[in-house]
Amino acid sequence: MTRLLRAPLVAAAAVATLCAVASLCGPITQLALGSAFAVVALPLALVSDDRPRRVLWSAVAVVGVASALRTLVALPALEPSADAHVVGLRASLAAPLRALIPEPEGSIVLGIVLGERSAIPRDLRAAFAVTGTTHILAISGFNMTLVAAGAAMALRGRAPSLAVAIATVAAVSAYSVLVGPQPSVVRAALMSAVGSLGLALGRPGVAANALGAAVALMLLVDPAALEDVGFLLSVSATAGLIVWERAVRARLAHLPAWAAEGLAATIAASTPTIPIVAAVFGRISLVSPIANLFAVPLFAPIMVFGAAAAAVGAVAPAAAWPLAMAAYASASLFRRGIEVAAAVPLAAVTVPPGVGTGALVAIALLVGALALRAPTRVGRLGAVVAALRGPRFAMPRPLSLSALRGRGVATSAAGLLCLGALAGSAFGASNLTASATFRIHALDVGQGDAFLIESEGRYALVDGGPDPAVLLRQLGAALPPWQRRIDLIALSHEHADHGAGLIAVLEHYAVGTAIEPVGMNDVPFVRQWSDALARAGVPRRAVGAGASVRLGAVTVRVLAPEPDRRVDVPSLAMRVESPRSSLLLLGDSVDDALADLLLRPDALASRVLVPQHHGAESVRTRELVAAVRPELVILSVGAGNRYGHPAPPTLAALEGLPVYRTDRYGTVDVDLDGQPLVAHTAKAGVPPDRGGPVPHASSSR
Repeated sequence: MTRLLRAPLVAAAAVATLCAVASLCGPITQLALGSAFAVVALPLALVSDDRPRRVLWSAVAVVGVASALRTLVALPALEPSADAHVVGLRASLAAPLRALIPEPEGSIVLGIVLGERSAIPRDLRAAFAVTGTTHILAISGFNMTLVAAGAAMALRGRAPSLAVAIATVAAVSAYSVLVGPQPSVVRAALMSAVGSLGLALGRPGVAANALGAAVALMLLVDPAALEDVGFLLSVSATAGLIVWERAVRARLAHLPAWAAEGLAATIAASTPTIPIVAAVFGRISLVSPIANLFAVPLFAPIMVFGAAAAAVGAVAPAAAWPLAMAAYASASLFRRGIEVAAAVPLAAVTVPPGVGTGALVAIALLVGALALRAPTRVGRLGAVVAALRGPRFAMPRPLSLSALRGRGVATSAAGLLCLGALAGSAFGASNLTASATFRIHALDVGQGDAFLIESEGRYALVDGGPDPAVLLRQLGAALPPWQRRIDLIALSHEHADHGAGLIAVLEHYAVGTAIEPVGMNDVPFVRQWSDALARAGVPRRAVGAGASVRLGAVTVRVLAPEPDRRVDVPSLAMRVESPRSSLLLLGDSVDDALADLLLRPDALASRVLVPQHHGAESVRTRELVAAVRPELVILSVGAGNRYGHPAPPTLAALEGLPVYRTDRYGTVDVDLDGQPLVAHTAKAGVPPDRGGPVPHASSSR
C-alpha cells in the first residue's frame, strides 16, 4: 500500500478501465460502477490523515464521479482535425516529402512524421506485422518524446523551467492536432505533457503517474478506446518499459551498454504486447526483439530528418533536398532490415486468435517472468509498484534525451549507418546510370504495362500500370533516390491498366512533357488524365504516326496511331532508337493497327520487342515477329491473370526467342547498347523462356 501511494494515478487508471469495461455492458452498468467507486472512495479521502492517502482516494473518487457523469454526456469522437487550416498545413508539410523522397521510403517517412500510412504497400505492411514493428509507424510516445525534446532544447537556458514545460506541452499539443488526435496520439500527448510538467515542478518520478493520467483521461473521454487495438498496444508497451526495462537491463549487464539498453527497451516494450497481438491477429513474432533492436534506433533520424525536410521544404523545396536524402537513407536502411527479418524462416508463428489464446500466452509469459525474476524476493504487487515509481519520467530509453546524450556510441553508429546507406545508394545509382546510355526497365506492375527508358541521364516512362502504389515503389527501386524528374511520360492508350499509375507520377515527380495518342475517346479515365495534367502544369501533346521526341542520345519515333477509322481505341506504337540499338513498343495495338504497321516492315526491325496487349492472341503475330527480327522479347503481364495472357499462339510465334515475362522474372532490365544483349531480372539466376544466350547482333537495328 505504501508503494501504491507513490503512483495514485495508476489506481485512477485501473478504476477508469473497469468503468470502461462496464460501459460495454451498457450505460446503466457504467453509471452504477462509477457511482460505487465514488461512494466508497470519497469518505476515505475525507477521513484520511496523511496527504498521500487523500490524493489516492481523491483520484479514485474523481474518476468514479467522472465515469458516472460520462453516461449522461455525449462527447465527440476523436478524429483527425477537419479544420481547413490544419488540413492545409498538413498537406503543405506532406508535399515536399512526396516530391523529394522515393517510394516506399517516402510512405514510411510520411507515416512516421505525419501519421499518413495509407500509401505503404501491402507487402511492406505485412513485413512490419510479421516482425512486430508496426508500432514504430504509429504516432506515439516516440514521436512525442522527440517533439518535446526539440522544444525543450530550443528554450533551455533561455527561459524558466516552468516556461520551458509549458512550451513543451504546447508543442506536443500542436503536433497532436496536426497529425490527428487518434487514441494512441492523445495517450502519448497526455503522458508527455504530464511528464514535462512533473519535471518542471521538481517531480521527476512521474512516469507511472503520467501513464495513469493518460489512460484515465482517455477512457473517461472515450470508453470505446478500450476496444482500439492501437491504444491497447501503445499502453501495454509503455507500461512494459516502465515496469521491466530496468530489471531486464540488469540481467543483460554483461553485454555492451548500448546493446544492453537497446535489448532491454525492446524486450520490455514488446513482451506485454505479445498476448494482445496473439489474441487479435493470431500471430506471434519470433524475430520481434532483434527486429526492434535494429529498427528502433533508426526511428529518431527518420523522424528528425523527415520533419526537418517537411518544414524546410514547405518554404524552400530545393533547400530541403539534403534533409530529404538523409531521411531517405535512414528509411531505406530501416525498410531493408525489416524485410530481411520478415524473410527469416519461422519469423512468426500462427496461433488461433481469440481471448483464450491471449490469456494462455499471457500466463506463459508471466510464468517465464516469475522464473527469471531477480533473487531479491518482494511481494508480487510490491515488485510491480516498486518498478512503477521510477526515479525520472522516461519514454523508451533509446529515444529519451538522457539516453541520447549518454549513448554516443549507438547514436554515432546509427548516424554512420545512415550516411553509409546514403553513400551506398549514391554509388550504386551512379554506377547504374554510367553503365548504359540506353536502357529499358520493364517494371513489374502486375497486369499492366510500365516501361522506364533511360538515356544519358534522361528518363521516359511509357505507361504506368494499374496500381499507383506499385508503380511508385518500382520507380523508387529503378531510379537513383535523388532523381525526381521524368522528362517524358507516354500514355499508350485510354485504358486504366496502362495509365492509372501515371496519375501518381504527376503528383510525385516533376514531369517535362506528356504525350498521348491522337483521337482518344472521351471516357472517365481520359478526363481524369486531363485533370491531373492540368493540375501539374505539364505540357501535353497528342501525337500520331510520324511524330518524334528526343530523349538524351535516343529518339522516340511514333509509328501509330494512323488515321484508320477501323481502330476504335487508338494506341501508341513507338520505336525507340539509338545509333546502335532499338526497341519496339506496341502498346495495345489491335489487328487492324498491326496491319497498318506491317505495310512498312523495314521500319519495325528492332533488337527488343514488346508485343501488343501483354501477348494477347493476334493473327498478325508471326508476320510481326518476322518483320521485327528481335533478339529478345519482353512481356509485361500479371501472374495468374484472368485474361490468359500471354496467349499460347503468341508464345508459339515467339518460339526460339528468349522471352522475359514480368510475371515470372519480376522487373526486367536490359542494356540495349550491350553486345550481346544482357537482361537482368528481379529473380536472379532465372533463365529466359525458350532459348539460350542472346545472340550477338551482326548489324545495328
